[in-house]
Amino acid sequence: MNSDAARITQMAGEFKIAFSGISLAIVPLMDPRLPLLGVFQSLYEQSADSPVIITRKDGTRHSSQRLFDVLSAAASVPGAGLRGDLLVFTAMHGVTRIGDAIDQADLRDPSSPLLEFTRHLRNACAHGNRWHFRGAEPKFPAALRGRTIDSSMHGSQAVNGWLGFGDYLDLLDDLAHHFRGLTGQGAIV
Repeated sequence: MNSDAARITQMAGEFKIAFSGISLAIVPLMDPRLPLLGVFQSLYEQSADSPVIITRKDGTRHSSQRLFDVLSAAASVPGAGLRGDLLVFTAMHGVTRIGDAIDQADLRDPSSPLLEFTRHLRNACAHGNRWHFRGAEPKFPAALRGRTIDSSMHGSQAVNGWLGFGDYLDLLDDLAHHFRGLTGQGAIV
């Protein structure tokens, strides 16, 4: 059993759960009726005037804005901006982390179109969410579920451009399946 492959399989599952949870959490965050205020009031016994405490590494407070003000500001951001930015960021973070884990575990395989796709997508996420190809890249076939990438895409948007949010979840599923096969474990039902 390859422990690095098992860790990557677990990461893919965790990133899928996190993305799905954030996707659901954004809806009430953007609701101008502030349904989250009721959650904070009933579950956490906080009032609209309670401070939202965000601390620095040294423990000092960055902000003590009122809960109502923070939720009002979040609800006033146009839906596409907040929803798009948070979900794009979440997907980019997951791709970067899992791509780095593959490299650090020395599990890169140029003969795997899925792993080559992941490598190039990780690089795109590190270059401002734009596909970034040098010279004759991609040198090896790079694809996700039969959709290939090529150098003509250089500079175009990767996540929420070429890669939709459902495609991101497919990527995580495919990576989990790929690395689960390296661990000697069967599919998880």
